[in-house]
Amino acid sequence: MSKPSLLGRLGAFLTRARNFVMNTVFILLLLVVLFAIVDAFDTPGVPDGSALVVNPEGIVVEESVPRDPFQDLWAADGVPETDIHELVRAIESAADDSRIRMIVLDLDDLAHASAAHAEVIGAALARFREAGKASVAVGEMYLQPQYAIASHADAVYMHPDGFLILPGYATFRTYFKSMLDNLKLNMHVFRVGEYKSAVEPFIRDDMSEAAREANRVLVDGLWASYRQRILTGRELDEESFDRYTVSFEEAVAQTGGDAGRAALEAGLVDELMTADQMRSHIADTVGWDDDNDFNGIGYRAYLKTLGPPRSETGNVGVVFARGTIQMGDDRSQAAADNLVRLIRKAREDEGVKALVLRVDSPGGSAFASELIRQELELVQLAGKPVVASMGSVAASGGYWISSTSDRILAHPTTITGSIGIFGLFFDMEESLSSIGIHTDGVGSSPWAGAMNPARKPGEHLQRFLQLNVEHGYRQFINLVARGRDMDPDAVEEIAQGRVWIGSQAHELGLVDGLGSLADAVAAAAELANLDDYGIKRFTTPLSPRDVLIQQLMDSAKLAPPVRIPGSMRKAWALAESLNDPKDTYAICEPCISLMP
Repeated sequence: MSKPSLLGRLGAFLTRARNFVMNTVFILLLLVVLFAIVDAFDTPGVPDGSALVVNPEGIVVEESVPRDPFQDLWAADGVPETDIHELVRAIESAADDSRIRMIVLDLDDLAHASAAHAEVIGAALARFREAGKASVAVGEMYLQPQYAIASHADAVYMHPDGFLILPGYATFRTYFKSMLDNLKLNMHVFRVGEYKSAVEPFIRDDMSEAAREANRVLVDGLWASYRQRILTGRELDEESFDRYTVSFEEAVAQTGGDAGRAALEAGLVDELMTADQMRSHIADTVGWDDDNDFNGIGYRAYLKTLGPPRSETGNVGVVFARGTIQMGDDRSQAAADNLVRLIRKAREDEGVKALVLRVDSPGGSAFASELIRQELELVQLAGKPVVASMGSVAASGGYWISSTSDRILAHPTTITGSIGIFGLFFDMEESLSSIGIHTDGVGSSPWAGAMNPARKPGEHLQRFLQLNVEHGYRQFINLVARGRDMDPDAVEEIAQGRVWIGSQAHELGLVDGLGSLADAVAAAAELANLDDYGIKRFTTPLSPRDVLIQQLMDSAKLAPPVRIPGSMRKAWALAESLNDPKDTYAICEPCISLMP
């Protein structure tokens, strides 16, 4: 018998490999299904007199958006997300649960929570305290976002070798003008608004004075709010707090380099304890379990015992607009097609009598923003009031989609405003010419081939783009004036692309009041004359196939293989979202730099 050829042996090997892979995948899928079935029947119990462990992971967000599992596997960021409303629901439910004696805030795995989210969690902890129950925060160390939440606890414990640093807020940007000049790439910018600084990296090598002035007001306002919250909550002396935050190295020097002791002496933490000491201290209140840990239950397991929230029979609908506003159907961003579809579902749902739009977006495409706003206006024309609830950020396009709502509520630290428009167009003619590449041809009109980036834009194209931006700005101003019942000239004075925090926006009339999502839902119910109501969240779920694959990935603990620095990730995400068909954008760049 002749020996198989090399190709024959290779083919047999590939066949065996394929069969092995297919069988392995089948077995893994089968195991996932079995685990899911077991998990469905494995409802955890809540021990009597136990502690509720609130341990958020990654970034606290308005809505944990289901993403395509395969895209998530190769995602550039791969940062876990924690739904703020699940956290709040667990804390508020525990306040009325006689089985829960205290709350333990474990913030070591928290990467970021905005000031607005910290306020929401703090309000829930205050209600827990009003029920006569205590909360403690435990951590190896505390950075500013973690401490914003920890400071709301009745006691803050930190590891003796840890540190607590509160650097304040900052917005720094990378400027590309010299690089573009060196590459002979010509960026053509069209904008309206003295403070609309999103285009500055393409036309400058430093921050303009107008942008510096506006950004200074923004970061100082955010820090003033943070500072006052800590001073009030921890009952600290202003002078000692400022000395610690401004001259942190001096505070550490006075304790011989012991950063933990410095935080303790400044009154920012109550005790320095090792992990074992913290566990024993908590067990003194709630006791021990069979695994030699304090008697407690994680908030995710606790939520399973509560069952689904009142969300299917509600009279107030809630739609979340999270992320950059763009064209298309991307579930992980505030994509127009997806949001319009969800808003339309709420409008056509006879059981929904009012709608709340929860916005957490720095803006984006002006065209997409208008598509979303128009759909919201159709809800109003159908006789259903619309209330905009601003989260961490609702600026530029995020304000555009909110502008004509019946009522707008924001948190005191919401970043909003940035009423301005810009357009971008770049050409590579000089860059290509420098390496011997040239473009030439004929067209039936001056517009034929006008958008070719290999050619400089003609005066007719540049004039059109500037007119388009100016028209968009006037449209934005008039929408705000109509929605907020203001004179257009008064809107113009506080527009110009300038960014405000929520408390300032309230004073200026850009928002109607300060409040949380719950306050916005109550306002919507009031406008719809509803006394007893529930809440119905409109979201786009994953398909059963994607849910199964996501469970497989979670079971296998598959994580994205690449981690990209935050600044690069933001630039990448912003570049991907710039898909406006008219190249016209209402986006707040300083807002992006202050986001995680």
